[in-house]
Amino acid sequence: MELSKPISLDFTKENFISLLNYGADENQLTYSHKQIAEWSEKFWNKYHDIDAPKEIEDIMSTLADVETQWDLYLVSTYKVEQLQNINLDSVNLPFSWFKSWLDEIDT
Repeated sequence: MELSKPISLDFTKENFISLLNYGADENQLTYSHKQIAEWSEKFWNKYHDIDAPKEIEDIMSTLADVETQWDLYLVSTYKVEQLQNINLDSVNLPFSWFKSWLDEIDT
């Protein structure tokens, strides 16, 4: 799978929250859900095997969930042939999932 144009934001909790807010907004065109999932995976990969600061540790499971749910959504929604031909940057996860991830971080 070809990567999207990378999001050039630092890996911080605040930026993650901003991206989740973008993902929850059906009218935003700044970042695709694919870009958000890829950024979340890179963020998780940066900290998964080190002692991260507490605020990063607190969001690690949500970062992993964003990327994992992206992959699961694709394979459960589209046939292999479709995935080979579709522009994945045009695919949207359910917007409510982003709201749930935001709620998860707030608790």
